[in-house]
Amino acid sequence: MAKEKEKDNVDTADSDDAPKKKGKLFLIIAVVLLLIVGVGGYFGVAYFKHLPPFEPPGPTPEEKAALKAAEEKEKMLLQRDIYVPIKETFTFSIKSDRRIHTGQVDVVLVVIGEENEALAKNHLALITSVIFERLSAQSYEALLLPSGRQRLKRDLLDAVRAKMSELNKTPVVDQILFTKFVLQ
Repeated sequence: MAKEKEKDNVDTADSDDAPKKKGKLFLIIAVVLLLIVGVGGYFGVAYFKHLPPFEPPGPTPEEKAALKAAEEKEKMLLQRDIYVPIKETFTFSIKSDRRIHTGQVDVVLVVIGEENEALAKNHLALITSVIFERLSAQSYEALLLPSGRQRLKRDLLDAVRAKMSELNKTPVVDQILFTKFVLQ
């Protein structure tokens, strides 16, 4: 009987501990699940917002695009057309079959980039001299036609480019424009 009593005491002790053990087990499982959900939630948000564990190693695509746009803009500024006006009006005499005529021409140089602009402005006196020399060698009949004026532009451009290439190893001038062209 003592053995049975002892057995009953052990059974009652086990039955009292069983609900406590189940409650502790559920509490541990709930804490572990909350921990897993919390860590998983952080990593999910961190992945989409690029937070510490998921930071991109370099600049973001937006930053790369902004850098590329800035570089292209800077390159375009360096490679843009710049107009360098020659302030003097070229007045020159032109020989004709019947008499001597007078011509007046205003010239604008078109250069590409700020470096070429600086070179053109530094050598403006030389460019003016070359242009005046070529203008004085023209004939009146050739300049009456639009094709003659276009040929004159090409001739002036070739002469200026040759002189600038001789000095700077680069042609500097891209185009020559007439803003005023008068023959009398």
